[in-house]
Amino acid sequence: MTHDNAECGIRHRFQVQHRDHVPAARPQEMALLARWCGSFDAEGLAPVEGGASAGNLSFRTPAGFVITPTRSRLKSAIAWTDFVEVVRADRQEFRLHVLGAGTPSSDAFLHERIYALRTDAEAVFHGHDGLMLQWADALAQEFPLKLTRESRAFGTLADAAETAEELGSAAAIIRRGHGFVTVGRNMDAAGSLALALHRRAVELAAR
Repeated sequence: MTHDNAECGIRHRFQVQHRDHVPAARPQEMALLARWCGSFDAEGLAPVEGGASAGNLSFRTPAGFVITPTRSRLKSAIAWTDFVEVVRADRQEFRLHVLGAGTPSSDAFLHERIYALRTDAEAVFHGHDGLMLQWADALAQEFPLKLTRESRAFGTLADAAETAEELGSAAAIIRRGHGFVTVGRNMDAAGSLALALHRRAVELAAR
């Protein structure tokens, strides 16, 4: 992972406008998102860096999308009130309008771009895995994934737009020098693909 992409400290660059202090309650979806947060932690796909988990997970809603907050810990049972629902993204002002007390993940604009370009995507999961980065080219030969052309500092409008464009219609993208993103028709699809990529990278490394 490059220095620019070490997710330590408060790294979000956008402004946040809170429309409410709690997100809209979506019990089943939020419970499933919390379970996948736990799975990412258990599998090492959201390693703790600087006191918080490096990774962010979201699912689409009629108003926008629900996402994990920045600087969150995914290991413990995250409460539904910890999540943040992004209901509007203003790219000109680099501002997010949200429901919830927290600040959306630093990669929230990337999630927004993917949902805007991919009407089939109902979940977007981002994690970190050194072995996936190491074996990225080999994984791209076996899985429906893309690779970013270069390593970029995350959390910028440029990174969000370029990564979403490079993802295209694929189910996953490995962000060179950073991590990976999987998308799916539901959370289970996005999460299962992430686990498959990780476990295959482990097998490749063990050869």
